[in-house]
Amino acid sequence: MVNGMNMESESEFCGKKALVVGGSGGIGSELSRMLAKNGADVTIHGSAMSEKFTALVSSISQESGKMPQMLVQNLSEARFSELESSPLHEEAKNCDILCVCFGPFVQKPLHETSLADWQTVSLLDYALPGFLISSALPAMIKKQFGRIILFGGTGTAHRTEFSTNAAYAGAKSGLNILVASVAAQYAKYGISCNAILPGFTKTEYLSPCATSELSKKMPLGKIISAKEVAEAALFLLKNATTNGAMLRIDGGWSPCVNADNVI
Repeated sequence: MVNGMNMESESEFCGKKALVVGGSGGIGSELSRMLAKNGADVTIHGSAMSEKFTALVSSISQESGKMPQMLVQNLSEARFSELESSPLHEEAKNCDILCVCFGPFVQKPLHETSLADWQTVSLLDYALPGFLISSALPAMIKKQFGRIILFGGTGTAHRTEFSTNAAYAGAKSGLNILVASVAAQYAKYGISCNAILPGFTKTEYLSPCATSELSKKMPLGKIISAKEVAEAALFLLKNATTNGAMLRIDGGWSPCVNADNVI
């Protein structure tokens, strides 16, 4: 025992290569930290080099004794066609653990949703995780091991109507099919695929005003922390028998409780 922690459990992913797409901030940074602490060799993707990204890698290295690799690649719909020849694609083809935390949020009613908005959500919220999964599966099949975690949107497990973000929610709802399909077809190869559906989550990207307003919508009067969401993702990654799950981490939030909660 070290600092009250069981070191055997902390080495659960020893020798495994983890790729965290969108891991330089928010939920992704917390998950990157936890994977490294559990023994994984982590490659953290970020859209740009920054002092914050460098500080995160340094902090993880000090905490876990493992230096994560940094992968900087700007993901945008304009550059989507270049993805197949990119470093991110190469990392995906060789990873044992694939975590796709990246996914731009578009909040507009349908009559204001532009062609660029549709391209963004279709390519980056649905096609990107789908392509990375397709890229990772062959090596995972060969190794008879694979762990995949995706991140859906608030309320996208079963809802069919959204008033201000239908395009985004439609793309995120499509992840349900990806998760179920991978689980059904590839479990026999030791591969699991699950998704987390976070509620309103506190990250460095959320302003104090937005945090306050969203907290009012939550049953407990506070929004979910990024660490709580990452812990749920880690649980799914560790438990191979949980496969095909769409796990809500939203404190029981429902848009039906109050009309003001509709998104």
